[in-house]
Amino acid sequence: MNFFLETLKVLLLTIYLTFESIILWLIPSRRKNVAGELVLITGAGSGIGRLVALEFARLGSTLVLWDINEEGNKETSRLAKKNGAVRVHTYTCDCSKREEVYRVADQVKKEVGDISILINNAGIVTGKKFIESPDALVEKTMQVNTMAHFWTYKAFLPAMMASNHGHLVSIASSAGLIGVNGLADKVCDEVRRERITSDIIYCE
Repeated sequence: MNFFLETLKVLLLTIYLTFESIILWLIPSRRKNVAGELVLITGAGSGIGRLVALEFARLGSTLVLWDINEEGNKETSRLAKKNGAVRVHTYTCDCSKREEVYRVADQVKKEVGDISILINNAGIVTGKKFIESPDALVEKTMQVNTMAHFWTYKAFLPAMMASNHGHLVSIASSAGLIGVNGLADKVCDEVRRERITSDIIYCE
């Protein structure tokens, strides 16, 4: 019965979102101007992080790129400048380490300024079956994919609240809604993150 209700919920949500997207396609809403905004993207060295960086570059934002992969981060910076970005700042940061997140965040605030759009995109997954997943990698998944959000929020949210201006964005996967073979740690992580994000949004 629970499975039936969940399936029905997903189907209704899909129909609603499809209908909404058609209406917005016919009558587009006014897009927010992000030119000049200071945008920090974690996990910017490849994948979704790189694509997001290139889009914000095209829109005229100042980019602050974080990644543990220094070479990948530099390549994203090069592509962003080619895509129209005027100011791009790259920082090597291991988001699984709280002290490093705080240290690099302080460096960003001193060298660039207060972040107005924070995009928590960095993420890892073991890609193994549950029993075969090494404990250390499962813990690392939780540290990067969930706990790092707390540390970046604590580092940058106070300035956003003080200026009454800013956005927090969390990149997540559908693994929090459905089980995926070989992604046991990812599923648990996304469910946990969904609950944490809800608490952050609704707490006073």
